Formats: sequence, structure tokens, C-alpha cells
Amino acid sequence: MSAPAFSVWVTGPEQGAVEAIAEELARRLAARRMAVEVLDRRTPGIDALAGEELERRAAFVAGLLARHGVAVVVALPVAARAARERVRAELGRMIEVYARPAHEATTGYEPPERPEVEIAVPEPSPGAGVEQVLRTLEVLELLPRDEDRAYSDEEEREVIRRLKAFGYL
Repeated sequence: MSAPAFSVWVTGPEQGAVEAIAEELARRLAARRMAVEVLDRRTPGIDALAGEELERRAAFVAGLLARHGVAVVVALPVAARAARERVRAELGRMIEVYARPAHEATTGYEPPERPEVEIAVPEPSPGAGVEQVLRTLEVLELLPRDEDRAYSDEEEREVIRRLKAFGYL
């Protein structure tokens, strides 16, 4: 059996932006030869999970895949912060990526208090946010470092500083 993988929950009030980030992250993980699955509203059979407490059923599927070495990128609409925090407690090996819109709209979405990564959408430098996600996964030792993409000591210190400030390290 493979080593356990991890889950990345991409959240935010703009589902299109959330799904675009999830797709790019999955593409980059696959390029590193990782087994990866995306769970979003377009995933075949996802309707079977729909309804109240969608996040718990999605967390079950994500956890099952991750235990078998599959990295899971989840981009499902879960508006309640408390629901996402319950998922975090259940999964353990997960990070939350917040796709922060340029203008906050009244959508009922509750932004996370402490996402590991926050990506402004639209991104001033497309792809930079996904690169930050990959680096965060590396620092947390959830993802092996990409030997071709070593980052500076300053960048690593900044990621570690942010994770410590949020209480993750």
C-alpha cells in the first residue's frame, strides 16, 4: 500500500475561481507523478453526496483516497466555516486554501480564520498561488520537495512564520 497522501480543500465564495485553482493544483501534482483526484461539482457521481452535510461525506471519500496514497483536491461549496473546521479535525492531513475575491460579496460564505494559503483572485501573477500551495505542502512535509524548484531560505522562513502564527507548527 502507498504512503498516506493528503487533502487540499480549496474554498471561497466564487465557485469558478475555486475550481480553476483546484484544476491547476491537480495538474501540477500530477506533473510530479502523484496520484490525484479532484472532487468538485463536475465529478461523476458527486450528486450522490449532495445535500445536508455534504462536507462530511466528501471528507469520508477524501480520507479514504488519501489513506491509499491519492492526493485529493476538494473544491465543493461549503459555506460554513464551522463545517470546514470539522472536516479539518476529521482528516488531519489537510490544508485549506482560500480563494479570496477582490471584492467581498454578500454570499453567505464565511471566510476561514486561518487558511494555510490565501490566493487573491484574480491573481496578479497567474499560478503564483498554486506554487505557494505546493511550497506549503512541502514545508509541512506532506509533499516531497521538488528538487528542480528549490526555494529560497527567505521564502521558507516566511511560510514557516505564517504557519506558526496560525498555530499549525
